[in-house]
Amino acid sequence: MMQKLLYSLIVSLMTFSSFSQSVKITTMVEGDCPTGSVAPRFIELYVEGSVDVTDLQIQFQFASATNWVTNNSIGTGIHTDTYLYLVNDVTAFDDNFPGVRTSVNTTIGTVLSSVEGGDKVRLIDAANGNQVIDIFGFDGQNGETESWNFSNSYVKRNAGSGPSSTFTEANWSITPKNTLLFEGVCWSEGALDNIVTLQNYALSTDDLDLSSSRISYYPNPAKSVIRVSGLENNESYVMYNILGTKVLNGILDNDKSIDVSGLSTGIYLLKIASGHTLKIIKD
Repeated sequence: MMQKLLYSLIVSLMTFSSFSQSVKITTMVEGDCPTGSVAPRFIELYVEGSVDVTDLQIQFQFASATNWVTNNSIGTGIHTDTYLYLVNDVTAFDDNFPGVRTSVNTTIGTVLSSVEGGDKVRLIDAANGNQVIDIFGFDGQNGETESWNFSNSYVKRNAGSGPSSTFTEANWSITPKNTLLFEGVCWSEGALDNIVTLQNYALSTDDLDLSSSRISYYPNPAKSVIRVSGLENNESYVMYNILGTKVLNGILDNDKSIDVSGLSTGIYLLKIASGHTLKIIKD
């Protein structure tokens, strides 16, 4: 009986989540390198739900310009609950963020090496009249002197925000300019993943939690460890697979993390003692 109830809840949760399908820009990095080396510059996007990204493209509007140029594809086919990367150079990316990029989730972006922190970036649907899905920077505004300029630095989308066809600066964590100046492998320094954390965008709690507006988890999908945020106290948990079989249990203590490295790829249900329920995707 319990397994049937759990199975029904998982199916309901999957159905609920299926209505949340979107692609959003989650991180942008403008690295710095000496003359003769290629600085890593890239855009990280998150696909929430299952989305065919074939017709989705990235456009740029250079700082003082008002026209949008360069339609960069972000991939082909259907992607589900995963990250995609538009990069200027795979070697520069891999040197600084080893183990993140794959042939499936990566596209090479033309003119991306020329894009700077004061430029505007937007994601469009080319098959739907270039409808704007997401945007960073104010259309038509020269970003060179604006507070959202991230030259030689990086920006990250705040948890639960976007995508949006209008730019709201408060939805972004904008690191000060020149944070990445003289940083990275090309300067014989540590890799940039010591400074910039990828694949840690926290989804909206509306998409993850049926019983609370406070609880979320990351990364999604998870590979080895998930971290639950929004819990005020240590709480016990039980995790079930889609058949309703218990696969993990324990206590969410100080760092609120759960080791899922031993689980097979698939969908799981995390039930927390306080009544919260989260759908977990194991990659």
